[in-house]
Amino acid sequence: MPLYLVVWIHLVAAITFIGGLMYLHLVLRPVLQSQGAETESYDVLRKAGQRFRTMTWMSLIALILTGAFNMLSEGGSARIETEWGVVLMLKLFLFAVAFGLVLIHDFVLDPYASTSSSSVNTPTIQSNIRRAVFVQQMILALALIILFVATYLSSM
Repeated sequence: MPLYLVVWIHLVAAITFIGGLMYLHLVLRPVLQSQGAETESYDVLRKAGQRFRTMTWMSLIALILTGAFNMLSEGGSARIETEWGVVLMLKLFLFAVAFGLVLIHDFVLDPYASTSSSSVNTPTIQSNIRRAVFVQQMILALALIILFVATYLSSM
């Protein structure tokens, strides 16, 4: 497979992941919160979140596979021992942290679990939703930082 195609797939996966997070936080969540009806808004957000979860994992798998391919085709350990390698290791570390937060979000907090609409207003569910939103914001911030580091890396 040509390298430019792998880089293109890597970029599309990153765009899908970051764009989806930005859409959820900057468009969908604010619109639903302004609607007022919490139970219907929660149902819409839950369904969108479940769909985006699938896209998230497809994007993360594509990022891991194409990232590994890109790293292996970059030229070996001689380049890793340079400043470029240090920046790459920073990018990989930030990605690992973001990946861990996605795991916590999806499998520990699980804000998109099928919960009855009537139980949305319970303190436990509300607390869980607040924690999940905070973790989502951390993931988005890390993703944008990773994008910045990747941009810097590509200019080296």
